Amino acid sequence: MKTYQVEIRETLCMIVEIEAENAQQAEAMVRQAYSNEEYILDAEHFAGVEFAAREKEIEARSRNQKRREYER
Repeated sequence: MKTYQVEIRETLCMIVEIEAENAQQAEAMVRQAYSNEEYILDAEHFAGVEFAAREKEIEARSRNQKRREYER
């Protein structure tokens, strides 16, 4: 039996409308407001989830090393 590490990545999304001179300024203003905790994303802003499984790194390396030793 192998051991796997499964990453669970959730995405939260919020659209903020703001008046600014240009896109860079708008993003900077929202980044600052976000840093000041003026925008808080929670479960109601859920936009999706992804799963990614990979074999546990230490075990994979150990198995590869054993395979190389066997092949000698």
